[in-house]
Amino acid sequence: MTSSSPLLPSTTAVVPIANVETNTTTKKQYLCLFSVITAGLLDDDLGSDEQEITEMINLIIDVDQKRMVALHRQYIRPLHIDNLTDESKEASGVDENLLFTSDIDIEDALRKFDTFLRSQYLHPDFNVNFTFVCENCLYLRQCLHPESIKKGTMPLPSYYWSYFDLRHEFEHMYTTTECHNIKEMLEIDETDYCMRHVRNMELIIYQMLNDGHRFEKPEYIMTNLQQGLCSLEDNIEESTVVRARGLPWQCTDQDVAKFFRGLDIEKGGVALCLSSQGRRNGEALVRFVTAEHRELALRRHKHHIGQRYIEVYKASGRDFLNVAGGSNSEAQAFLQRDGQVIIRMRGLPFDATARDVVSTYIYHACKAICA
Repeated sequence: MTSSSPLLPSTTAVVPIANVETNTTTKKQYLCLFSVITAGLLDDDLGSDEQEITEMINLIIDVDQKRMVALHRQYIRPLHIDNLTDESKEASGVDENLLFTSDIDIEDALRKFDTFLRSQYLHPDFNVNFTFVCENCLYLRQCLHPESIKKGTMPLPSYYWSYFDLRHEFEHMYTTTECHNIKEMLEIDETDYCMRHVRNMELIIYQMLNDGHRFEKPEYIMTNLQQGLCSLEDNIEESTVVRARGLPWQCTDQDVAKFFRGLDIEKGGVALCLSSQGRRNGEALVRFVTAEHRELALRRHKHHIGQRYIEVYKASGRDFLNVAGGSNSEAQAFLQRDGQVIIRMRGLPFDATARDVVSTYIYHACKAICA
């Protein structure tokens, strides 16, 4: 097994370990071991306290040769705190001086890593099979994706939208009786939590590759909310729905989906609640693809949209149907004609015709399906 080289004492450390093969006839497979820590909770609570990412490490493995070819580590200066708590410093092992003298923000970190991949011919654009590996879903789904939305970074490159969940891959590869020696595989002498974590992953992956495991079916993260229909007769799993409360009145279904960025929402899975006067009341029912994603959504209780904190509670399938369900014939016809948005207009002259209304939107280069 290849051991990691010592890192330089700087806010960014880049260590190309070996030459990367290029111009091959088939796509070489590289696994990018991805780990982050935040200024808050770690391990299975990572991301639940909405704290900023402070360190990001990418360790890249050539699958065929079973060796590390590159290591990229960055300290990312947080925007909203000026120091770490004693508990955080002890748990993370982060060098506080390096962290708060870093001039790198999260967008800089993303750009620097993308540039690094291109310089090493490891970028997917260079005909390589390049996929992230995370210990679990929290690192991308609960940390990086939500933070990129909150801070309005550049759109995340395509390689941040799929990953192998190492825990799932490990469970698929081994039975419980074969896991007894796992601690012996993880004797890493490293004070920095993030580096120790990624080195542990490295050793586990080498063992899995030596035992014949193939990393073939990554998980994909939903990129955009898809429109869809919901009937009162639909059978919705009870453990997949949440109620979000405290939303800004102008919040759309897409805004709600952005709040839950990183989690997979069912097609047509955001239902905005209306008051008795037909106005949005600051609540929405959200239906996720699995119970696991609903549990992750509940961890975003009192996370923020702007300055407002959003409450997230469990809800039932019946709650969702009461808001989203209805007769589908007209809605189906609307969607089949590429309809996306319905608006209500008030204050029109009493003699206004459908032609008058449609002509208003033609002037603004909007296509009106019907009026």
